[in-house]
Amino acid sequence: MTRPLDVKRSRLAVIALLASLCACGQSDAGQVSTVAGTETIVLPRADQPTAHRPTLERLKREAASSGRPLEEVVKRYASRVAATSSPKPTDFEGYDPAVTDPDVVIDDIPYAELVDLGTIAKSEGISYEEAIDRFGSQSSNSRVIDQLNAEFPDEISGVSYVDDHRGLRVGFKGPIPARAIELARTLPMEVTLIGGKGFSAAELRRAQDAVVSWLRSRPEVATMTAHPDDETGQVKVILQPKVMPGDAEEFTRGLRLPQLDNPYITVEVTLSAESVAVRPL
Repeated sequence: MTRPLDVKRSRLAVIALLASLCACGQSDAGQVSTVAGTETIVLPRADQPTAHRPTLERLKREAASSGRPLEEVVKRYASRVAATSSPKPTDFEGYDPAVTDPDVVIDDIPYAELVDLGTIAKSEGISYEEAIDRFGSQSSNSRVIDQLNAEFPDEISGVSYVDDHRGLRVGFKGPIPARAIELARTLPMEVTLIGGKGFSAAELRRAQDAVVSWLRSRPEVATMTAHPDDETGQVKVILQPKVMPGDAEEFTRGLRLPQLDNPYITVEVTLSAESVAVRPL
């Protein structure tokens, strides 16, 4: 399952790439051809770095030996750290250093995120340990993703977590840059890089803006919503006509959607008899 990169970047801070492969050596990275004009490089999880969390490993052993839940042991440890690094009182009932001392960090994971991981564990029906393993690197991952977007603003076509945040997919309009592979090598997960998609995320957003702007001007449109699909290069529109037509294809042709500059970007229109909440201006 693919998940977009919308994990909370504040408290959950992002509770979601890539070794320089010169022409002379791609190491253990798997490279396979996909659709004509594209390329795929897979950096297997076994070859990627492992998250180094000595303090959390020690706290796991403490939890196992004491019989207390790891989440409780982590909270007690965070309280002790906050007490020694801050003059704030730490002995009142209900004290939580995530609230009174947000600077408490355990193995490079802010304690506030560790609190959020407890919530995620409950909502996902997984253990706290598994939540840390799957989502605990989100902050550091996001820094790499931000760097990719900053270095390749006109080439990135999309970045998505896959396999329940155990992997990452990164697309590029043209060939996969060696620098992107170098960055991908720093991530503690399997990374799949896809080159030659023919469009960038920026172009896809501009195409969506053009389509939405046009549809807002059409009198036959009651409500609509749109979103870009960076896997397919489609602008997907859900549209509620003021009067539902008998022939959806004829109605869509009658909208006279604008011609897009990039032939790799297409528009998919789905009609809805119900309101889709966003009304044209």
